[in-house]
Amino acid sequence: AAAKGIWEEYKAAHDGLSEHPCRYALVEIENIYDQAITFEPIHRIVFDIDFDETLKLLSALPDFSSRPAADREELVRLTGEPSDGSRFGIVSHNQFALVETSEGGIATAGLQPLLDQRRLSVDYIHGTEELFRLASAGERPAAGILLPPVKKSGLFETVARQGPLPRKSFSMGEAGEKRFYIECRKLF
Repeated sequence: AAAKGIWEEYKAAHDGLSEHPCRYALVEIENIYDQAITFEPIHRIVFDIDFDETLKLLSALPDFSSRPAADREELVRLTGEPSDGSRFGIVSHNQFALVETSEGGIATAGLQPLLDQRRLSVDYIHGTEELFRLASAGERPAAGILLPPVKKSGLFETVARQGPLPRKSFSMGEAGEKRFYIECRKLF
């Protein structure tokens, strides 16, 4: 859909154009069950909102509950434990909480629409260490939302139930691996 949109814009800007490389899309087909392919969560950092405001925002999720976590290690462990619904870790400075909801499937299915609805300043973070660093920086109020590991089995359940996934639902691979895509693009 994105490739078609780009082609339509390009074609409209260049009157009468019917053939151009922008007309074609490159598609990569992957076997998601291959053990070499890992699904990594893309965490969220929400700016200009504090810990309590973040919990209040997330309380709109179905069957919301929260409980404090002692430290970041406990938060990471609790967020990664199996759950019938969704789990998120909330971190802001030295405050940690585990949020649980009954929302099934991929964790971003309920979370992302809630963030979009409020029109918050959100950044998408690859890597747990970077999320904790940004949520503790203190330069401006911010709360990190630590997402659980992505289960490949939840992918098709969510798509069948809700349609296309919200943006930035997961990443295939670690952040360091992504830099090679950017470096290769610069070669062309």
